[in-house]
Amino acid sequence: MSSGSLLIGDIVTLDPARPRAQALAIAGGRVLLAGTEAEAREVMPAGAPVQHVPGTVIPGLIDSHLHLQWAGLKLLRIAGETTLAPAQALAVLDSEPFSPPWLDAEPTREQRLAGLRMIQPLMHALGVTAIVDPAVVPAEMDAYTASRRRGELTMSVTAMPHPDMDAGAGSAIAALDAVGVRTGLGDDRLRLGGVKVYFDGVGKGGTALRREPWPGTDSRGWQRLPDGEFHKIAAWCARVGWSLGVHVVGGGGLDIVLDSFGRVDAETSIRDLGFTLIHAYLEPSPENMATAARLGVLVAAQPSIHYCNGTGLVQALGPGAVASNPMRDWLDAGVTVGGGSDGQYFPIDPRLGLWQSRVRIVEGAAEPHAPEQALSAEQALALYTTGAAAVALAADRRGRLAPGFLADWTVLPLDPLTAAPEAVREMWPLQTAVGGRIVHSTQEGLNP
Repeated sequence: MSSGSLLIGDIVTLDPARPRAQALAIAGGRVLLAGTEAEAREVMPAGAPVQHVPGTVIPGLIDSHLHLQWAGLKLLRIAGETTLAPAQALAVLDSEPFSPPWLDAEPTREQRLAGLRMIQPLMHALGVTAIVDPAVVPAEMDAYTASRRRGELTMSVTAMPHPDMDAGAGSAIAALDAVGVRTGLGDDRLRLGGVKVYFDGVGKGGTALRREPWPGTDSRGWQRLPDGEFHKIAAWCARVGWSLGVHVVGGGGLDIVLDSFGRVDAETSIRDLGFTLIHAYLEPSPENMATAARLGVLVAAQPSIHYCNGTGLVQALGPGAVASNPMRDWLDAGVTVGGGSDGQYFPIDPRLGLWQSRVRIVEGAAEPHAPEQALSAEQALALYTTGAAAVALAADRRGRLAPGFLADWTVLPLDPLTAAPEAVREMWPLQTAVGGRIVHSTQEGLNP
């Protein structure tokens, strides 16, 4: 579509002021108006292009935790620079467990760019218009910048720089400070997000930091940063205007991280900085949730992790672990939660997350895990739109189809707010647009 055009169809806007619309007026890559067809035509010049779409239009899906280049490099390594249909590309990514995306040597810039050219069409075919890359090192930032400069970056990327903390917070701070940039630098296609640090381990490996020892051991897990070093970088980020995303899985880790955030906030407010707990799925307490809500801390959650690892957590920790990844509790506490995949560690398919968050089914289990934690259809869709936009630090311009917001949309063959979860799991988007530009379209619809 051109820079000025009309989109007409059944539209779910995610805008509380007008949840449904029949038309979008698009100008300059943004939504000028969402309303009736008559209202949209009134604000556009005569002769503006018109597109009538079938199905249901929703805001473009956002993955709040996707290692996009890793997934692209994996496709490139396995398939070479072969043009793959979306279903084929998904099968390739699922054909082997997670492994380093490049086995022989550090990938070159051209290999990274080739991987991006392969992975972006797949993500657009799945309805994804924006992602947060949650641990970007200099070589990855260089590739994103080169892709943007060449006009090949069709995905909107929020890149979170990952400093080397091995020599301590002081060294990491000095390295970040020397560059002289901050969260928010960039444009609507490529923008700096928050600093990313790792605080503990993982659930399935028994290294997440718990309050009690892991069964059969005397270890509570792996605390990757001493309390003081973590607090030092958190306080510095708040003072100078960096956002901060923290990989923290276990309840013991959440206690320390949120206590630190509270002390930082007492000196420098973090409410509007988008400080984020990444994962936060293993034994978060009501106190953790209340603290996060009070401070305006966000949660980046991944239903794909629960789907893949839920059975193993119950085997390791007992029946209580069915309550892992309690997104309903986080939401009920007033915390904003953004959905993501943690691809390519876990399946990248957002349809899995939209389905799993509603049904709480996990791989290898006969019954859903803690079905009381299941989300409604509206909450599941918000997870990958308004919630993920907040984690991407873009809640003022993404995640809704409302005036002033970016014209990022996905056309689905069904209404995700009324369709059964199983139908959502199997659907294939008909069209995807980023900034009003169509980046994916299929006439086959259900079988790309």
